[in-house]
Amino acid sequence: MVACDKEENLFETTTGTATIEGKVEFDEDQTDGTTEYSPAVGAKIKVTYESDDLSYTGSNGVSVTKVIDLEVDADGRFTAEVPAISNNVTYTVKPLDYLTDYKGYDGSTTTNKQGYFTAGDRTVSMTEGEVKYITIQYGFGADF
Repeated sequence: MVACDKEENLFETTTGTATIEGKVEFDEDQTDGTTEYSPAVGAKIKVTYESDDLSYTGSNGVSVTKVIDLEVDADGRFTAEVPAISNNVTYTVKPLDYLTDYKGYDGSTTTNKQGYFTAGDRTVSMTEGEVKYITIQYGFGADF
């Protein structure tokens, strides 16, 4: 038989942290036929992970999806400090659709317009103490 102090829990997993740093950009000039990326200032990012992934012993039958909400800063960057252990934990970085002004065509005339840009999810596996760097590049979706 094992005795515990009031403050001690044998089934609690001690977690450290890991860091995901991202650069987020989009092509704001849709008229010139080239791709020149600019910071996607204000874009929203969600980082998700499963609570089971933070267990050394595997699933206890109850898993909860945890979400960290982030906003891209004026330099087009974000930093997510996530809980981590010495085993790999999988995180999904989900860029939400980005509504912004861009340079486009109205018929044959170049004009400033508003539209949304999209990007796919990124999956990152990390252990405690790691830092991973990712770049997210939005593609044009449609006028809005």
